[in-house]
Amino acid sequence: MEHFAEGKFKKQTKLLPEKIYVYVRDYIARGSVEALVMDKKRTKVLLGKRIIWPWPNWWTFGSRMKAGESPAEAVSRTVREDIGLKISPARFIFLDTMSLIWSKRQEPPQKDGCHDLALFHLLLINERESSLIRLRAAEYEKT
Repeated sequence: MEHFAEGKFKKQTKLLPEKIYVYVRDYIARGSVEALVMDKKRTKVLLGKRIIWPWPNWWTFGSRMKAGESPAEAVSRTVREDIGLKISPARFIFLDTMSLIWSKRQEPPQKDGCHDLALFHLLLINERESSLIRLRAAEYEKT
């Protein structure tokens, strides 16, 4: 995926305060990234059983992008946070963009739902990396 950055951009170290974020969330489609994780033979797909909204079900590993991150940096951070693997951004293969509209969201009021514009990436991992996977307990069910 092409990523254009003009000049220097001051990356923020913190997210918006929850009370402001919830208000903004009602009016924007949030930019996010998703990682489809497969073994190098492309015979196995790793999905996580999410325990939080907007989709408490089997899904890929994703997160919102932070301002100033490239999509590859964002998906690399997400994989580190969600499954514990430190993977170079260069290893992710951009697949497609999807518009996702959800009837519920994690933040209150949950019933307001949310809209995400998700950039899906493929990550092929080897057996050693597969053995190191640790799902983030706050977001995924241990299966």
